[in-house]
Amino acid sequence: MKSKIRNSSSKAESYWFKGYGNKMTHAWIYKPNSTDNNKPPLIVKAHSGPTSVFDGSFNLEVQYWTSRGWFVAEVNYGGSTGFGRHYRERLNNLWGVLDSADCIALAKSLVEEQFIDPSRIVISGNSAGGFTALNALYQTDIFKAAFCKYPVIDLNDMRLNTHRFERNYLNSLIGNFEDNKKKYFERSPKNNLHKINKPILIFHGKNDSVINFRESTDFNKRLLERNVYSEVILFDEEGHGFKNIQNKKTVLEITEKFLKYILSFKN
Repeated sequence: MKSKIRNSSSKAESYWFKGYGNKMTHAWIYKPNSTDNNKPPLIVKAHSGPTSVFDGSFNLEVQYWTSRGWFVAEVNYGGSTGFGRHYRERLNNLWGVLDSADCIALAKSLVEEQFIDPSRIVISGNSAGGFTALNALYQTDIFKAAFCKYPVIDLNDMRLNTHRFERNYLNSLIGNFEDNKKKYFERSPKNNLHKINKPILIFHGKNDSVINFRESTDFNKRLLERNVYSEVILFDEEGHGFKNIQNKKTVLEITEKFLKYILSFKN
């Protein structure tokens, strides 16, 4: 993309839209910090947690993208903290359904308001946010690709290996395992891989004790076997949450290269 970059940062703007069940849902939007007159491409970001929240605070990663002409939207899908009990309880038993639906609804809302280019929309997320992003990718044609860090790919694996303090987290998000085995299977991205036909970029640390990096490498392998363009980048010393500044920089650079290739951007 050819655009003139301004020096000022992009400010978070509160944005409400109709999400799952036609309920008002919140997002933070960041308009691109450039003078390009064309409608910008969009990155939809799903937070991890999954009952965490985006608070609209200054984020260098967001600024990286807006300074390069991207429109960024951080989705506080139903279940996010900070909007009251009823908002938080929307996600009960619906993780893997409602969260992805809200991300899709936000993208459609921004298209309808003519804020962004409908042909250049991607979705991203880390950990639980990666789970949301991957599920959203095969549930609609609106997203052209996904990029994730250490995504949840198998709910049963997460149930067995997640943080000790989150051991029973999935009981409220999906239901207890014994009575809901079908939901655990059907909502896991690895079991819907046959529905995916869009490019995916995954980053994972080999020292991740929450989600084994082999989940990502196996997922990538199976996508390639189906002739779906996919990349997985591994970091030897990283765990669940990247710490090294150089690695963070590398992630952004590789992601930008990936998106330029996928969306055929011209320098």
